[in-house]
Formats: sequence, structure tokens, C-alpha cells
Amino acid sequence: MSQAYENPNKRKNPFRSPAFSKYLGISLVAIFVILIFVGFIWLAGGKQAGIPDSIYFEQLDTPADNAPVVVFETNQGKIKAVLYPNDAPAYCEYFKSLVESGYYDGSYFCAVVDSAYALGGTKSPSPDAAETDDSDMTSIPAEVSNNLWPIKGALASFVGSKGVWPFSKNYAGSTFLFINDIDDAYMNPDALKRAYGDELGEVFAEKGGIPSFSRKYTIFAQIYDGWDVFDKIMSAETLETNQPASDIVIEKAYISTYGEESAEE
Repeated sequence: MSQAYENPNKRKNPFRSPAFSKYLGISLVAIFVILIFVGFIWLAGGKQAGIPDSIYFEQLDTPADNAPVVVFETNQGKIKAVLYPNDAPAYCEYFKSLVESGYYDGSYFCAVVDSAYALGGTKSPSPDAAETDDSDMTSIPAEVSNNLWPIKGALASFVGSKGVWPFSKNYAGSTFLFINDIDDAYMNPDALKRAYGDELGEVFAEKGGIPSFSRKYTIFAQIYDGWDVFDKIMSAETLETNQPASDIVIEKAYISTYGEESAEE
């Protein structure tokens, strides 16, 4: 059998050599590591994605007289919060239907976590058994608005995520969070402005809140009255499970308007 002739003077292709393949692999790994490092630096110091430069902070405005509000009569006192059906229409409609059906009457705040937020609207006083046979298990895709942010006094709902990260979606349900504040160490004004822009960073620094919840969960209401009761709930003594040592009960919840509630004060 004849053997193919190879010209001894033909120049070999260096890109096909074993040495090149070896160093190419090493270089690609090094580039990948550098990109990851740069990514972490950007995430730590760069502005978070999706934060607009100009924001209308609806939560800081005085509500119109016809604005819907929810009133929680708890065993600690009364709390009033204005609802935002224009920004979270599906959830507000669902939440209003639960309130009007009496679903929240006799429900609990089952957890207060590091005084940062409290989980309410549960059928059990224990976070380990917050879901019971009569719990409403509806899931509504998160409604994210550029007008509503997780500042102190905001009400947000989050019951879980579906899908595989980074394509997973957050969902809201019958339980809700009262958002308070996180440790001052995380609320440095300059760092907040770098991460969330000048406007939002300044609001977080002045008003408090949980910045990391931004653009993740359905924010649907803002407390405007009953701050002393709010503070009682957030400072409640808790067990190791974050369950309040003494039950915090929503004895009754009802829908009203800002004008009607103001007239009663």
C-alpha cells in the first residue's frame, strides 16, 4: 500500500500543536476566572439592574380621600395601610377579596425576623405550621412597579419561586410581610446610592427599609397610621424559630378609604 507523501519542508500549523492546545485551555480558564472576579466587583459596587434614574415615590405622598385602605385591628392595636391597585392590580383585587371574606380575622403574625420584617396573615401562630388545611394557597405572579419600593412600612407578599434560577419567577399569596428596617451597617448612604442610584439610595437611607427586596416581591400597600403598634410588633420577643413568644393576632381586617378613616380620627 502506498504511503501518503509528506513534504519535509512544509511548515507545520502551530495552532494544531499539543502545546498550543494546552496553553489555550489554561488561558481560557484564566480569562473565565477574571470575568467572574470582575463580575463580583461590579455586583458589589455597581448600580443594581432595573433601578430607574427618576422615580415617583407614591408611598411618600398623602393618599387621595378615595384611596382604598386596609385596617388591621390587632391585639396590639390598630394599623392602617393604603393600597395601590394601580400598581399591583391582580394582587390588590385578590387581597381585598380575602379581607372582605373575613379570611384574615383571627389570623396571626407567625414570625418576626431580626426586627427587620414580620410575616402575617397566617392561619397558625407557628411558622412551622403556618399553612393549614384552611389556608388559601393561591399564587399570583409578582407585580413589580417602579413606584413602589421596600421602604419601612411597606407591605409585600412573597410565597415562593417557580422555575430554575435565573429564569425563576416570584409569586405572591395570602401571607404578607410588614417591612421594617435592617441593621444600620447595611444602610450606609454612599453605598446605597452607588447600588440603587441617588434617588432610591437617599430614600432608603432616610426612611429605612430592606433594599435587597427591591424589584423582587409584590409590594401592594404602605402603612400610614399605627406606627406605635407597628413598632410593638417589630420589637416583640421571639422564640428560636422567630415565632413571637406571645401570640400577635389580627382580630379583624376590613377595607375602607383614606377619607373615611381620616374623618374618624
